[in-house]
Amino acid sequence: MSFTKRHIFNILIFVAFFAHSNAEVFRTQRTVVLVADEYASEIKNVGINECVSIKLPDDLTFIQGIEIIVKIPKILANFQNTVIYSLYDNIAPFPSEGKNDYSGKAIYSGLYPGHLSWSILVPLVKGNTIAKNPYADKTLIPDSGRGFVFLRNQLAMKGVPQKVLDAEFEMSAKTVFTNLGAIKIRANHDTGDFSIMVDDAEAKPNSAGLIFLKPGKHSVAVISEKFRNEVRTVAVEQAKTTEIGLELKSVEPTFSFNAPQGTRIFVDGNEIANAGKMKLEAGKHAFKFVLGGYEVVRSVEIQNGKHYDISVNFEANIKESE
Repeated sequence: MSFTKRHIFNILIFVAFFAHSNAEVFRTQRTVVLVADEYASEIKNVGINECVSIKLPDDLTFIQGIEIIVKIPKILANFQNTVIYSLYDNIAPFPSEGKNDYSGKAIYSGLYPGHLSWSILVPLVKGNTIAKNPYADKTLIPDSGRGFVFLRNQLAMKGVPQKVLDAEFEMSAKTVFTNLGAIKIRANHDTGDFSIMVDDAEAKPNSAGLIFLKPGKHSVAVISEKFRNEVRTVAVEQAKTTEIGLELKSVEPTFSFNAPQGTRIFVDGNEIANAGKMKLEAGKHAFKFVLGGYEVVRSVEIQNGKHYDISVNFEANIKESE
């Protein structure tokens, strides 16, 4: 059996109206629950006038959509364009195999063609790279916030033989990954204390701390006025997160003292009670050492990232090192 162009035109008019109508209440003969994974490992039979709820992975970080793989029964090859598939939003109640009555809004509809295999590509994010082809249809983006995608099969018109009504599609679902990977900086200080440069351009992590990049090698630099700069070369893999662990070291100058017991230490006129914990900003500072009636004064230009060994023996010797 085949349909005239007028029949198909009428079907498409119905599909267009159906896809843009308001929420409707409908009954399905059966709900099939299917799990989408990387390998489309689960296959289930779905009949005409039945629905399939495709459970999405918990982690959608690198997933831009799903591909519903459909094996069309041979009988329908002779009755092409007789079954409509529709993608729904706002499904209530939450779909399960024990439910038959739903309400929802159809956001996209299409016709199963006269092929023995067909794919329904469902994008989940804007800016995706999913593309339709002669053996695959691409839908609109559904609301995936509840963790599932809902598809309904319907007969396009009446008067088909019972063997058509009894036909079942074999369906599976696989995840479609983005062509990106990501890096995540794990440091011993807040990301607000430093900037991240990737391939000489500033990069801002998202709310999960991820920076998405194309697969391959990238130069990653952590730049800060408070810490020593760190540079790494990182290999980014598709759909994987590469963590970069950093122990950021402060650029504050550090000091150690070796002086006779009882020596009093003054910096810029202020006596230092605990020289071991002394902190100074970069710049010129005056050191004074007092022991009994002896006094030694030295002026030193302090630089960030340097360590200063200060030894006093009636004279003050200051040695600078990295």
